[in-house]
Amino acid sequence: MLEIRDLSVAIGDRQILHDVNLWVPVGETHALFGPNGGGKTTLLMAIMGSPRCRIIKGEIRFDGQDVTDLPMDERARLGIGMSFQRPPTVRGVKTRDIIEAAAEKHGDGESLAHIVNSLNVADLLDREVNHGFSGGEIKRSELLQLFAQAPRLVLLDEPESGVDLVNMA
Repeated sequence: MLEIRDLSVAIGDRQILHDVNLWVPVGETHALFGPNGGGKTTLLMAIMGSPRCRIIKGEIRFDGQDVTDLPMDERARLGIGMSFQRPPTVRGVKTRDIIEAAAEKHGDGESLAHIVNSLNVADLLDREVNHGFSGGEIKRSELLQLFAQAPRLVLLDEPESGVDLVNMA
């Protein structure tokens, strides 16, 4: 499903990743561990196609297709989704608006209702996206938004940050 070959990435003038190789087959879960500043977020952002990441060399393949030069939105359409370490606040847009648009596109409102209950986010649906949310509410809202898009590959950056022990399970 995901294959990375000899990937080297820079942000600005600083090379962060050097010759990274990774293979993640369908149905497997992988976790990256390392020190702060070690390049974990940069790798995820490069896989997602962030314009901040400049590919020096290497290749990113998803389902056999070279996506190295595709922009973020095209990668998302192919089924790559990401939960960000610091997701943005979106003023004027309610969380419900995003979820309903995704449900309309992916046609699975029943599963989304289950996810809303599982993540305990029903009270966040009529609030502006991430505006005034606690760290845990932001993370749970973002997971809801991510799963509403039904990605085939999920990239989670700092998935436990801001989540209290009660909602971590």
